[in-house]
Amino acid sequence: MHFSKSAALLAVAAGASVVSAADAPETQGNAATTVYEARFSNADVGNAYLNFTGTPDGVGVLVTACFGNIVAAQAGPYPYHIHQMVVPADNNCTATGGHLDPYMRTDEPPCDANAPQTCEVGDLSGKHGKIPLDVNTAMWCTSYVDKFLSLKSDDQAFIGNSRSIVVHNAEKVRLACGNIVAAAAGGMGASSANTTTTPGATSTGGPAVSTGAAGRIGANALALGGILGVAAMLF
Repeated sequence: MHFSKSAALLAVAAGASVVSAADAPETQGNAATTVYEARFSNADVGNAYLNFTGTPDGVGVLVTACFGNIVAAQAGPYPYHIHQMVVPADNNCTATGGHLDPYMRTDEPPCDANAPQTCEVGDLSGKHGKIPLDVNTAMWCTSYVDKFLSLKSDDQAFIGNSRSIVVHNAEKVRLACGNIVAAAAGGMGASSANTTTTPGATSTGGPAVSTGAAGRIGANALALGGILGVAAMLF
């Protein structure tokens, strides 16, 4: 079992027993009509957008993420994570704290994508793949279901309103960040675009996909049916 080294040292110093970390449980009851999103940009990451939607069976969260125009001087591939705290008014990404990790998994040893329940809940790229190098010249999108995220505010793995997304370079420097917030009524529009996708995902070229409630539910059903590369967001 993994455990937090700092927590363990504090426990030993206090004479308390060390509690090992627990595997993250699959979340239930994530309604397909519940949608959160994060959008942000700065000088190093020109475009970034993430959409988090409940699934038809309520298990886990459908994540659609698009990134583009990352400055070539910033070495990749690029990790991205859900962080514990919101981005402050001065846009200081360092102030977002560490990765969302309610089950004390830590990032040592690194996340094993073949056993995602043993990873930090917020380590999206560890579980599902980093942003590739070629986003300097093209928009890259991916979509997947993460069974360990939650859209329910009373769940330890809840990602909404008090959390943020941070994009790092290969040296773990924080390049850009944005808050995860409830989507506005009707959501943001999305249309077709040709992109590079993660292995196993389908091309996002083709008919436009609505991000309204009905469109999201339909997209989720397609994703869970095996088409995990859904709408590429245009910025």
